[in-house]
Amino acid sequence: MALARVLHVVGRMDRAGAETMVMNLYREIDRSRFQFDFVYFTDERCDYDDEIEELGGRIHRINATNPVSRFWKLYRLLCSGVWKTVHSHTLFSSGLHLMAARMAGVPCRVAHSHNTQDANSASRAGRLYQRVARRLIVMSATRFVSCGRAASNYLFPGRKDVVVIPNAVDIERFSQASGIAVRNELKINSGEIVIVQVGRFMPVKNHERSILIAKALRQKAVDFQLLLVGTGPEQDRIRDLILEHRLESHVQVLGLRTDIPELMAAADVMLMPSLHEGFPVVLVEAQAAGLPAVVSNAVSPEVELGMDMVRFVELEASDADWAQTILSAATADHPEKHVRHRILEQAGFSSAAGARRLEQVYNAA
Repeated sequence: MALARVLHVVGRMDRAGAETMVMNLYREIDRSRFQFDFVYFTDERCDYDDEIEELGGRIHRINATNPVSRFWKLYRLLCSGVWKTVHSHTLFSSGLHLMAARMAGVPCRVAHSHNTQDANSASRAGRLYQRVARRLIVMSATRFVSCGRAASNYLFPGRKDVVVIPNAVDIERFSQASGIAVRNELKINSGEIVIVQVGRFMPVKNHERSILIAKALRQKAVDFQLLLVGTGPEQDRIRDLILEHRLESHVQVLGLRTDIPELMAAADVMLMPSLHEGFPVVLVEAQAAGLPAVVSNAVSPEVELGMDMVRFVELEASDADWAQTILSAATADHPEKHVRHRILEQAGFSSAAGARRLEQVYNAA
């Protein structure tokens, strides 16, 4: 059987939620049958580039900010006939990307929804764009995939043929990790409550709120460390806020890390005050690691997987209320490792199970 190359349209491949899920699936996919390639809309090196190339993937860069220019450059790339499957992860702009694939004669065109909200919803022009984009997706896609029910309903309202592939994680790695080395490295005292936030420094992740919650914890005389993991355009501004509120002894900006399982093992609580999210991979990882999470009510309730490890707080709640919920979560009991492992496996959250579902999507389309 000839090797089928699948072109993933992603924008860029940094250590973020959807990108991490794609990599988890890439590691587990049957590479004797399928090989992943990627389209980026940036010339910058990205976090996963080295691993993609080591696994045999090819990265194609389309450096164009104008969507019409991107469309034609993608169309010309696809006219090479190398790919019989295009898998787009770019929310509403998947409509244009998959239309380019349709015009180029690509037979299998997959639209994948990872989100439940979009910044364009705030304006009339943005909502018009969304309506047009949804129609383009329906016209151009041959298969529809999402990470959960809410994400399905958001991008593909009313469709009954959406394949749900839960956000796949390496359950074993997260459940077995030790946090001792991380706590030693970061000089964390045994009595300190460790709170971790994992995500790019972007407005939607609401790091500014995290700093205010940290301020509320300090006002309660709590002995704690808040670890902010990731990089992004808001990073310098958040550093300034840490200094402004004199939280340098309580908040550490760690930048990009590859030891997320160990960081979770070192922590007592995960914090996610996001303004909107779909089905965050990092919350599945947290539950695999036995790490309770305190998240905003803008996060899809589907992320609570029946283990009572995710607590939802209204975005409008006070910083003191957020702080109190964190303290409560930090001391709560959670299921034993073997129970967590069984629940996640049965729910299809293992990378291997996700890869098998994705293979069926490619085979059936």
